Amino acid sequence: MSTLLTVNLTEGSMSRKDIADTEEMYLGGLGVNSRLLYDLVPTGADPLGPENALLFGVGPLVGTLLPTACRTEVTAKSPLSGRFGTANGGGSFGAILRYAGFSYLAFLGVAQTPVMLVIDDEKVRLEQADDLWGLDVWEATDRIKARLGHDYHVAVIGPAGENLVRFASIQNDYFASWGRTGMGAVMGSKRLKAVAVRGSGTVDVHDNKAFNKLRREAFDRVQKEPSFGFMKRYGSMVVADPFDAGGALPGRNFTVGSYADWSQTRGRKPFEKQYKEGDVACFSCPIACAHWSRVKEDGPHQGLETRGLEVTFVMEFGAKLEMTSVPEIFRCVDICNATGMDVISAAGSVSFLLEAYDKGLVTTEDLGFVPQWGDFDTVSRLLLQIAGREGMGNLLAEGAKRASQQIPGSEPYAMHVKGVEMPVKDPRPKCDTFTFGYLTNTRGGDSLRGRSPVEAVLQPLVDHQTEPLGVDPEHIEAMDMPPALKKEIFGDPPQGVNLPRMLVYAENLIALINCVGFCIRPPVLRSLGPDFYARALTAVTGRKYDEDMVYAAAQRVWDLQHSFNVREGETSQDYCYPKRFYTESLPGPKGRITPPLSREQIEENLREYFQVRGWEF
Repeated sequence: MSTLLTVNLTEGSMSRKDIADTEEMYLGGLGVNSRLLYDLVPTGADPLGPENALLFGVGPLVGTLLPTACRTEVTAKSPLSGRFGTANGGGSFGAILRYAGFSYLAFLGVAQTPVMLVIDDEKVRLEQADDLWGLDVWEATDRIKARLGHDYHVAVIGPAGENLVRFASIQNDYFASWGRTGMGAVMGSKRLKAVAVRGSGTVDVHDNKAFNKLRREAFDRVQKEPSFGFMKRYGSMVVADPFDAGGALPGRNFTVGSYADWSQTRGRKPFEKQYKEGDVACFSCPIACAHWSRVKEDGPHQGLETRGLEVTFVMEFGAKLEMTSVPEIFRCVDICNATGMDVISAAGSVSFLLEAYDKGLVTTEDLGFVPQWGDFDTVSRLLLQIAGREGMGNLLAEGAKRASQQIPGSEPYAMHVKGVEMPVKDPRPKCDTFTFGYLTNTRGGDSLRGRSPVEAVLQPLVDHQTEPLGVDPEHIEAMDMPPALKKEIFGDPPQGVNLPRMLVYAENLIALINCVGFCIRPPVLRSLGPDFYARALTAVTGRKYDEDMVYAAAQRVWDLQHSFNVREGETSQDYCYPKRFYTESLPGPKGRITPPLSREQIEENLREYFQVRGWEF
């Protein structure tokens, strides 16, 4: 099953094509999307113009009931960065799309009036969506399900996407999202309000005996991984307190690394004890890292029920914007979900504005009110203004980089890499695989495309090129990782982790995971690797793969994304943190001061990274 459905919105036409050869070379999901984007979008195309393509790609393992095999990649040229744009989402949408008989969707051109694509098994049609335009995500989803049936799964944009907010998201069944790099704005530019899908088929498996064995193996390895219990209990909030303890919070627009009351107000324990009601899992996931929460205490938010808390939410609103109330953080996240905006870029743009205001570069007259850090009314008002492109929100909707170019003297306060707002963790206390990866990520300043499978969160670096081992040699021996790469990265015998080489491996591994359609949560990232995915692809598709083949394919995918960016004007000068990180110290816990990064050391790591990649700039 490798069917691509191409929808020409300008013409109102649709066509189907089997792209098994492309899938075999690029594995699926992210890989096929990368190939299609490179081929379909001409150099220099306006990301919000008709020449851009919006692509949905579902990996070949999705829907098979392997653990976490549910992810869908959405890809386009990013209106935020002008470079390769992509976002990954979970839930059930991808599995249902495959059950309907499709693995890939390509939207071309622009519809004359708002439309919705409806997929009912192999029957597809475009419907007018004028009555949905202007509705928020939740209202639109309710109306679509009432009209078509509650068994439909819905990908939809809100007002932010319609208004071409450059970091608008696409929401998936209310709370899941394709968040980063502005895929919702591309969808809005095409006047495509929603994709609704119902599927009753199955995913064919070539070798059921081998598959069943692999399925048992995968569940066993994921559930026995030491991080499994912590992830199930806290979800991504598991790292909220360690980031504070390490002085690496993005506090007050990356000027404060720790807060004395953090663990008591915004840490994982108060979240678990006061708000968490139960676990929420995506399709075929044993981890259930998401949670359903309810506000019980008296106040204006009493009775609020929502999905969360994620570490991204608490880092962006609780640290970057200094909000101390978890119910108020929930409300801000709900505003982003309902209007369809990326939490990271929204919070990053607001924090940029607040610092520019502190520096006297923006006035009360410009805003129409007096803004304050940590103030719910300030943050919620600005979020709604961004989604509606009203007042100062019209400028912030362009993202921090573009906004700073319109406010003289404010560029030092726009915390982005390649135009994409930086997330969750300050690199100064520990420029490791996680934070060094902000520079090399093909989609810009982001953490989710380069996470080490042997990450030691609280242990300091050995030196600027070496991370601590963090695991015993037996663990490394048992890792699902090509033996030659183990020697290159860890040494023989294992002594440490070569940071640039680990980043290359981590990026390729996560590209592979995003191609096949698995999740990158630590229990999966740490326990499954190229050999497992090669065997799983062979069992499911019948094509013969080995670990070297799938790893080479993943590297091919990353190289293709890089080539797209170079074609669009990227140079080595773009691989740079904002000036603040090279010139300003960072206050941390207990009076500790972290010095700024060494530009020379960062550039040395980049040179080795480029050498390992085989890139020339």
